[in-house]
Amino acid sequence: MTGLGRRHSIAIAVLDGTLALDVAVAVQAFGPRPTAFLAMRDELESPYDVYICGGEKVELRTIGMSFSDVQPWTRMASADTVIVPGLDEPDRRRDPEALAAVAEAARRGARLVALCTGAFVLGFAGVLDGRRVTTHWALAEQFRELFPDVKLLDDELFVDDGDVLSSGGMLAAADLCLHILRQDHGQSYANDVSRLLVSPPFRTGGQAQYRVNANGRAAGSLEALLEWTEAHLDEALTLRVLASKAHMSTRTLSRRFEAETGRGALQWISERRVQRARTLLEETNLSVTEIAFATGFGSLGAFRRQFARVTGATPRSYRLTFRDHSTADSSWRSERPS
Repeated sequence: MTGLGRRHSIAIAVLDGTLALDVAVAVQAFGPRPTAFLAMRDELESPYDVYICGGEKVELRTIGMSFSDVQPWTRMASADTVIVPGLDEPDRRRDPEALAAVAEAARRGARLVALCTGAFVLGFAGVLDGRRVTTHWALAEQFRELFPDVKLLDDELFVDDGDVLSSGGMLAAADLCLHILRQDHGQSYANDVSRLLVSPPFRTGGQAQYRVNANGRAAGSLEALLEWTEAHLDEALTLRVLASKAHMSTRTLSRRFEAETGRGALQWISERRVQRARTLLEETNLSVTEIAFATGFGSLGAFRRQFARVTGATPRSYRLTFRDHSTADSSWRSERPS
């Protein structure tokens, strides 16, 4: 990708509404090393030439910072790696010159990296059809509607599809940047940069553990039944029980559930139970076993299986991630791993 004797060039695209955090992560990962890096390695020079591209404007508005030293889009088209940080209002098509530069870089064989909602920019540039990508979980359906020919893996922290790489929500940008450093310069170098970022060199799990309200409440004929069901999640809820409560046949109820929630009745109940369990794991000192029965799963094994299916995490690892440790009673810490 990089010619003999020439350093690998990385162009970071800054468009209207670009998120400053994504830019900062990319610059920190690939740009000039701060003096703190000397604590890990006796070198400060980055192995990359990093520059910002942003068209003709001297300053480009971003969320959190502005840049004055920007290169034209034509410079981005010739880069070895193009990084597109996330941006606000990602469904709005941006500067056509920027999109043309991305497309030209792809034609030349550049590595394309989308951080968070930067995947929308690559989509508008027409370089993602048939590719595997991810983006922020909250915008997954919006992305699918705009780019139906792209295979979106919205539960992943990042996706490596060869010369197209993408990350999920903002902080997953660090995970992807460290992955690229591992590819380019080995695990040891990536580990040292992770120490600089004070970030794990590799995180397990995915975006599913952060997803909420993926199955919003219906506002149709089942609204009253769904409200009742959510208030009785700890009870034995079968399709027959729900049908009796709704005064309809199980077949009619199943059909309405699919139409109004996009899910089968039992799947909807399981997901609502998991959502309730997430709240209890975050906000109470109940043990995992107590939560399993309080949310109607009936057994610890069933709870663990369904919780992992929905969130991609175990109940215990979820609690360790999302619990407020500064105020939590320490009693739950000693419970057996789950």
